[in-house]
Amino acid sequence: MAKSYKSLRDALHRAHPQLAEHQAKNARKRGIAVKLRALRDARGLTQDEVAAAAGMTQSVVARLESRSGPVPGLEPIERYVTARGGDFALLISDKQIDSEDAFNDAFAKARGRISSDIDLDV
Repeated sequence: MAKSYKSLRDALHRAHPQLAEHQAKNARKRGIAVKLRALRDARGLTQDEVAAAAGMTQSVVARLESRSGPVPGLEPIERYVTARGGDFALLISDKQIDSEDAFNDAFAKARGRISSDIDLDV
């Protein structure tokens, strides 16, 4: 089944290159939205509760959790995550990050190198 799905997807991308571009563009947004929603669900909260804790409106929270649309800025993501007691990190690397494990390893190493009294707010 997975092979037939891949074949169908590849055929669609060949026939409609703009579809492949659109899907690639939205991949980052989908990844962010899924993680934010998972964090909210893990805490058993509603969008209204997250909005109140983060100083946002419910419609902003809904847009952050939407799997399509523009990629949100870092500030609203950080407010959302912080309001839910989660951890927020941005990893910039000159090497490709192949998995979430690589991200977690790099983040743990960075936390050990950066003094906790240094303010990293930009």
